Amino acid sequence: MVLDRITCPYCGFKGRTSDFYYMYEKVLYIADHSIADEERNRPVLIICPRCGKGFFLEDPYEKVIKSIE
Repeated sequence: MVLDRITCPYCGFKGRTSDFYYMYEKVLYIADHSIADEERNRPVLIICPRCGKGFFLEDPYEKVIKSIE
């Protein structure tokens, strides 16, 4: 999905995708002095430049709920 504009759900700021900040969370698991792959798929957190609050464009729990059903 290609987005031209993003709207912050908290303050209503509308801007181009380049106006926002992006944070990708990664957890490193160390096993026997080497890094093991993380099994969870984490969506990118989008941070609003105006209010500073973060939000997801997709539900981070959607894939887990579908796998349980």
